[in-house]
Amino acid sequence: MNPSEFERQAQKLDEKLQSEKEHLEAEMVVIPDLVRQRLDAFYTQIESEAGLPNRPSSPRSVKRFLRGTAITAASAAVIGFVIIGSAFVSPTMAESLKQVPLVDSVFKLAGDFGLQTADRKGLATSTNLSVTHDGITLNVSQIIFDGTRLVVALEKQDGGQKVLPLFTKVTPDGKKPEDIIEKLDLFINGKSILSENGPFNSFEWGPGKDSNSMLISYMRDPAGGLPALPKQFDLKVYAKLKGVAEPFALQTTVYKTKLASKVLQPQISKANQYLKFTVDRVEMTPVTTKILTTFTMLVDLKDMPGDYAENRKYISTEGPHKNYTKKELKPISYAIIDEQGRELEILGGSGRSISKNQPAQMVMLFTPFADPPKKITFKPYILLMTPDGRAILDAKGEWVRQYLPEFEITIDVPQNTNQP
Repeated sequence: MNPSEFERQAQKLDEKLQSEKEHLEAEMVVIPDLVRQRLDAFYTQIESEAGLPNRPSSPRSVKRFLRGTAITAASAAVIGFVIIGSAFVSPTMAESLKQVPLVDSVFKLAGDFGLQTADRKGLATSTNLSVTHDGITLNVSQIIFDGTRLVVALEKQDGGQKVLPLFTKVTPDGKKPEDIIEKLDLFINGKSILSENGPFNSFEWGPGKDSNSMLISYMRDPAGGLPALPKQFDLKVYAKLKGVAEPFALQTTVYKTKLASKVLQPQISKANQYLKFTVDRVEMTPVTTKILTTFTMLVDLKDMPGDYAENRKYISTEGPHKNYTKKELKPISYAIIDEQGRELEILGGSGRSISKNQPAQMVMLFTPFADPPKKITFKPYILLMTPDGRAILDAKGEWVRQYLPEFEITIDVPQNTNQP
């Protein structure tokens, strides 16, 4: 990179950092003298030790060039150290720091739209929690709890050792390469969530920004009989890694992020003679959309038509009946769409199995709406499967849907139902 490019980068970053500095001063936030002294010492060292560029330059332009270089390096080494250790980073500062090498990796999470929104708006808590065993370090870099779901960003540094990755993705042929996780658990106020698993609890982990990072998420709804997560709780992230004798335990206190939420209880149903679909509750935050719905089967399974049920083939390697068929309800889900036709991404969910006249509640998590919706449409659909139970995929690898317009529901969203 030539000096002029450094100058442009330095000037742009300087402007953002200066703007943030003025903002912080207005809120009576003091930058420690030690940080300023280290920055000045770093600038002096760089300017005295670095060589001149291999082209004619005036002393002033060379000094600006060196100063720009120092800003990039010192921001990562000093500014990053100080700010990462704090619990709050404003959105402006976070965006400025993302331009700096090293610091960028802390805030750059590969998450869904809700997590990206939390990162951009400074809603997530940055932490410096880390534990090292046998030369392998696990660290929790970010946490967010919006009252609906808890999400933890977990990262691994292995010091160049040849060990398995923290997370692996499923390959196109449907196989998942081995990862290093032997056991993963969360302890909330001392209790393992694995020991309190229920029909309305959801504990999942998925890919992060690379193979040595992952996103851990947990949701618990009172519909399952357990209380919702409190606004403040002690959290322990427990991980047992393959080849490492001692388990990793990272502990901290989690606080519910202060943000506005919107709660609706439509209690609207659509039904025919076979099935009834009800929208019970909608909870919206800038990070997550949680929806409670109910499907009720109004007839015996044997009387359910082929539109909603099918005979599925099973192959058993045990017992006298190795091959058999069983009539089952087709897998039903639903899409959430705003008045502009934008569909929310499904994050996960949990619920109870369905049987005649036994309402089967379902709790589903979706990404947040890009803008506050005026209308929300619920579009139930069946996920198509082969007779032997395999998903039917389209050309893009997506599970093929068969929509059920007879159960479609649209609700109006009042604009005055925000809750703290």
